[in-house]
Amino acid sequence: MVNLFRRALFLFAAGQLCFGVPHTPGADAPLKKLRVGYPSHSASMYPIYVTKEAKLFEKYGLDGEMIYVQGVQMVQVHVAGQLDVTTTSGLVTLQSSVSGADLILLANSIDIHLMKLTAHPSINSPADLKGKSIAVTRFGSLTDLVVRPLLMSWRLDPKKDVTLLQIGTQRDIATAISLKRVDAGVLSFPTSYYAEKTGLKALYDFAESGSEIPTTSVAISREFGKKNRDTVLSFLRAYLEGHKRLLTDRALSIRALRKYGGIADEETLAHTYDLFSTKIIRKVPTISAKSVENALKLLGETMPKARERKAGEFIDTSYMEELDRSGFIKSLWP
Repeated sequence: MVNLFRRALFLFAAGQLCFGVPHTPGADAPLKKLRVGYPSHSASMYPIYVTKEAKLFEKYGLDGEMIYVQGVQMVQVHVAGQLDVTTTSGLVTLQSSVSGADLILLANSIDIHLMKLTAHPSINSPADLKGKSIAVTRFGSLTDLVVRPLLMSWRLDPKKDVTLLQIGTQRDIATAISLKRVDAGVLSFPTSYYAEKTGLKALYDFAESGSEIPTTSVAISREFGKKNRDTVLSFLRAYLEGHKRLLTDRALSIRALRKYGGIADEETLAHTYDLFSTKIIRKVPTISAKSVENALKLLGETMPKARERKAGEFIDTSYMEELDRSGFIKSLWP
């Protein structure tokens, strides 16, 4: 009887080891390597900073390597197969996809523009820009894509009435404006915030356009998605939980922004967190056809073939829909 009891107890304990302990992805297997690209150190990349800092990649079985590649070059590196997932401007990704790249959008964290056309104090109005110079990071980058249609709306020909210059980083542009090496430039937050504090002038806030736009989007290649659907779903689980942590964990989020966004000033860190957590970051980063339609329309002003394309060609909602059906999203935001 004692032996039978001991045997039963052993079998029960073994069963608990096999079935009673919840499985944590990656806990009993090597982490899956994933190369995650991001194009700037601006606050628009906030969700991926928090995802990394909170070790959420590891939680979902991934060894997420964050790889910085400046601006439009990142999309080129992605197309070349050197990145697996990118978080970047949907506009920049769509520009490449319209031209034939095998990239699709899966999610979108921010749906408003976060850029301002910032000028030297000597520039008082759009008309003053005629004959002047305007800085962008690189031709084909988001800064370039948004400023050309704006100039045209002001009846300024981007090719004749102004000189567009590639400067490099956001900080380089702000410095060039302050030293009057250029007359204006396109700055994203928080560089635009710093610039205004030092006396530069916000000539136009692109957020005022009122259009829903895919500003911080998740992109993959169709080929990668076909071969690695489970990995993509794991990435999105981590990324979605990153949104939850960003919106609910102030201390961790400020630490992530300091580390990856290159912001040291405590006042700016606090201001940025408060602004983004209450008004800018979406709780659930679904991508909408409307935002992509708006992006294609904007691209169409300088890229005619974009006018002929449909939003459905460039998005895949099946990943987010699967996470919704499984109850994962509801588990984060019950």
